[in-house]
Amino acid sequence: MNKSKFNWGTGILITIIIFMVITIGTVIFLMNQDVDLVASDYYDKGIQHQNQIDRENRTNLMSEVVQIIPENGFLRLTFPKSYSQKGLTGTIQFYRPSDSKKDFVLSISIDTSAQQLIPTQNLEKGYWKVKLNWTLDSIEYYKENAFVIN
Repeated sequence: MNKSKFNWGTGILITIIIFMVITIGTVIFLMNQDVDLVASDYYDKGIQHQNQIDRENRTNLMSEVVQIIPENGFLRLTFPKSYSQKGLTGTIQFYRPSDSKKDFVLSISIDTSAQQLIPTQNLEKGYWKVKLNWTLDSIEYYKENAFVIN
């Protein structure tokens, strides 16, 4: 009568095999996850960080404030009235931290009252950041605001 016994050597072997299966499964699972970076060109943006700080400081020193106001179904951008007759150029970036595939960029196009209305009905509900970059008289400015669509 030869009985197969469960000894400590068999227990160690089973433990090692279970550990290896869990480790390999975890590695495969984590390698297949999407990783959304803040920006795909983060290294270049890091080098240009001082320029970004300068743009924000110039914006903070403005006598009139640029406003980004979420309203019912719209986002209202209000620039100083004096901007309506000057050569204002720039971009509006809608940034979705949870999914970079939903990010998009629009051009600034203010009306005679120095405002721009952007409809938000088609935006997915949740947290958004609006990043304004504009140039006026060859001077660059930057403003950022966050809002939630319910």
